[in-house]
Amino acid sequence: MVPAASRRSLRATNRSTRSKPTISYADPSSDDSNFDDDSETEIIAHQRPTRQNTRSREQSSKRRRPSPQSFDSDTSADELQRQPTKKRKASKNSSPRAPKAQKVVAHSSTHQVIYDGVIPDWQSLPYQILLQIFEYASHPIYDEHTFQPSPSGKWLLQMACVCKAFTEPSLTALYTSPPLVPMIQAHRLVDLLMEDPTRLAFGYRQKIQSLQIDIGQVAAYSLPGSGHLGLFDLIKYLPRLTDLELYHQKDMSPYRTLDEHIKWTYPEKMFEALEYIDPAADASKGDKTSVCKLKSWRWSSRLAGKKFSVEKIKEIHLKPSFLALRKVAFVNYQVPTLAADEEDPKHENILADSLKVLKNLDHLIFESSTLVNPKLLPLLPRSLRHLELINCWEVVADGFAEFLLTHGSQLRTLTLNHNQSLSLTFLPILGEACPKLQVFKMNLVYYNLHATYRDSEPQYDQLLLAEQVPVWPSTLQTIDLTNLRKWETEAAEMFFQSLIDSAATLPELRRLKIQAILNIGWRDRASFRDKWIGSLERVFKRVSAPPKTHTSIRPMEELKPIAKVEVPIRSIDIKSPANRTAVVLSEKKPETTESISSSRTRRSQRSCANKSKQGIYVESSSSETEAGDPDTEATFAPPAPRESKGRTCLIRELKILEQTAGIDSPSPLLTPTTSFNSNSSDDDHPLLQDLNRDKKGKGKEFIHGMCDVVELRIDNLRPTEHQFTERDILGSEESGDEDWDEGNDGVDDGKYAW
Repeated sequence: MVPAASRRSLRATNRSTRSKPTISYADPSSDDSNFDDDSETEIIAHQRPTRQNTRSREQSSKRRRPSPQSFDSDTSADELQRQPTKKRKASKNSSPRAPKAQKVVAHSSTHQVIYDGVIPDWQSLPYQILLQIFEYASHPIYDEHTFQPSPSGKWLLQMACVCKAFTEPSLTALYTSPPLVPMIQAHRLVDLLMEDPTRLAFGYRQKIQSLQIDIGQVAAYSLPGSGHLGLFDLIKYLPRLTDLELYHQKDMSPYRTLDEHIKWTYPEKMFEALEYIDPAADASKGDKTSVCKLKSWRWSSRLAGKKFSVEKIKEIHLKPSFLALRKVAFVNYQVPTLAADEEDPKHENILADSLKVLKNLDHLIFESSTLVNPKLLPLLPRSLRHLELINCWEVVADGFAEFLLTHGSQLRTLTLNHNQSLSLTFLPILGEACPKLQVFKMNLVYYNLHATYRDSEPQYDQLLLAEQVPVWPSTLQTIDLTNLRKWETEAAEMFFQSLIDSAATLPELRRLKIQAILNIGWRDRASFRDKWIGSLERVFKRVSAPPKTHTSIRPMEELKPIAKVEVPIRSIDIKSPANRTAVVLSEKKPETTESISSSRTRRSQRSCANKSKQGIYVESSSSETEAGDPDTEATFAPPAPRESKGRTCLIRELKILEQTAGIDSPSPLLTPTTSFNSNSSDDDHPLLQDLNRDKKGKGKEFIHGMCDVVELRIDNLRPTEHQFTERDILGSEESGDEDWDEGNDGVDDGKYAW
């Protein structure tokens, strides 16, 4: 029988062997360190402490001030003597070594990360790099619809307590747009901002740039012991505040409480806080010495009340804190109901005049407003770059098409969600009206005005007709269309065919998401789905490795555009051995169409001379592939070792060129002067798939091959506010119908009340 002491020794030895070295970035204790217990308490001043955070703070403080004679009271002297001597010396005199390079798999909620196990020296990175890392890793800090905080906030606080290098960037990422829900967080933030900045380790007032306030959860009710939240105290000391947006849940989807009264309205002190300047402010210390210059503001008719009606909006816009606005939202602004003898107040003209004083306005949002009608649209500014129309019932396709022709020349982003009367019949003029459009989003889910009956059907006859062929702008980067419905099969086929035909003219398209609904038989819908989903994925899905992403510290608008280089198509010497497999049309046949190589492994383009090789015709190996196969790719033929074989190849290529000259030209990109961006990646050029002509005359198919996201869905599900799937039906609870066990009747297991 083994003695008890030996068994304890064996267990202690095994436990120490299984343990892994702990890697910590905590700084060693020093007398002149600025990162002490007071600053750590200050970091979590406006956050609700938890047991886990308290325990981690105690452990981190113990690591910063180690004592050779202090250890856990549960650890006996015998156990300390049984620990290996080498490991005890290593823990005292040297830091733990980094683990050897090995392949480690980390699973997250979105994807799987594979790394080699080597931990880089993160604390040595510059402040701006760490700030971008923390902002990217923690986004979003709170939900944009419910404003409930996400776990990212606690994670940033934990990162702030790791080491001094992480403290400043992680707190900056947290305080740039701080979460204010639950209500106690907002009150603690006000208390922190009201404290003397000289007593704090960090300038919290200078970090706050955006405030997203949900009135119903933060300001409308009082907190026991603290009262109502003072917006004046929250705003008056913020020198870098640029975004101030106030929300209410009754203004959001499903938009069935737009008529209910809200007691809370904009306080006048909130506008005074934007212009407040402390007489004792010191600019060298980062104090507020000028009025806040907002760039984003949100108007709500119910929150504005009678004090700030439509007639007084222009007066507010003329204030110094509002003159620099770039983004304005109008929520729940309706056309007034007039009596028989009342005169029309012309709120459309008044609202348009209030926008004219904002010279920098480029982003406009209208939500749940009947004031957006054919009278207001022509009066809007022509310099808009971003336009969002959400749940606006009076917007129809004909009037909106006229608006785009006159006001869409500068649009970059167009978002049209939940507009019950707006169809897609304006798509034929979209390419002409919006030549600079980059993002086009449209959600055709409509909400019932009343919860008791269904009134969310579209108010148009047809979504799109078969003869209304869409024209897509060549600058599009994102196409996101959801719940396309109420159209015939011919119109749907024409719509998808227009995307395939325009693939050559959409070189910047990277995201394609379409959800369509067809009310046809399931067999026809299945064949329709197989045909078009396969075709769109073959044409647009990226077929090469994505280009390397280079992150810049500077904003994108500060980067100078690089001039495009016009590369003319030059002739290639046929007698040269290097050019035996590639023939470029001579000047005698200018009408011949060149094709871009569809080889998956393309040559590197390191100079303008190499870029001139684009546009050469590549022979498809018709002898080795089946005729009419649309999935067959053209490949380069290997150079012939002998002159006779090379001449035979050249003769065959010339015959093919003569037969296909000027037929099925895919796009203007294949003209004799093709523009290429000088800083583009090798894998960032589209492909042209040369197919063998079949009996029906089907020729070349342009393979775009650069969309990172291609999500297509074709079904016949009824569009509802909440689409329930199998995940909502299946649960993880016990079924209660397990196999019967003779020895256990389940009487005393405590699961049932009886």
